Amino acid sequence: MVSLGKKFGSMFIFVFIFSGLFFVGSCMAPVNMPLIPSAAPEVSVVVNTDHFWNSPIYTTNPYTGETTLVARGYWIPSGTIDITIKNRPVIPYTDKNGNYINVYYSVFWTIQHLSYGNTPMRTVYQSDSDYTVISLIYGSGLPHTDIWTQTEGAVWKFRVQAVIGYFGGGVFEGEGSEWVEFTVTIPKSDNPGSSSAPNTPNPSGPSVSVSYNVPQQPLRNSLP
Repeated sequence: MVSLGKKFGSMFIFVFIFSGLFFVGSCMAPVNMPLIPSAAPEVSVVVNTDHFWNSPIYTTNPYTGETTLVARGYWIPSGTIDITIKNRPVIPYTDKNGNYINVYYSVFWTIQHLSYGNTPMRTVYQSDSDYTVISLIYGSGLPHTDIWTQTEGAVWKFRVQAVIGYFGGGVFEGEGSEWVEFTVTIPKSDNPGSSSAPNTPNPSGPSVSVSYNVPQQPLRNSLP
């Protein structure tokens, strides 16, 4: 009886795992890539900065009046990355299963040395105008931050794909275009000009221009 119980338990675990894999696979429908996919999206990027200065901390000796630096001040990254995509001509429709079919854009991003995940970080149906703008907030102000970073000069890489299909509830279906890839360097407050690093677009896709909007930064504390 003990042996039978063990066999039954093992079988139950196997069936549970197998059914779980089937369930996940059925929900995560892949985006099909035709043999000759459409061209990658035409993309331009503007990085807006609103970094703020975290003041240094000092202590004063009550007997000598001497001031000692306890913690240095530093800039904390904050701003937006605005991705502008040229829309594609398409007439949206509803298919026989009730799915709304239109062009949508899948956006992946990650820090430069890591690999992309399997699920898009942002999916947006194209707008009714000539361009779709996807604005991502970067910084360390959770939970409203899309790209969490505490370091100026950090390099993030992006992939953008146009898909004719639909998405929702963890399901992404449709026919995908080629990818366009590019990198964005979080600007440095001391030297914003050094942030315009060259981009790395998909060789078969269009070039991507990245510009920086760096407003006047507040004056630093005059103490060292």
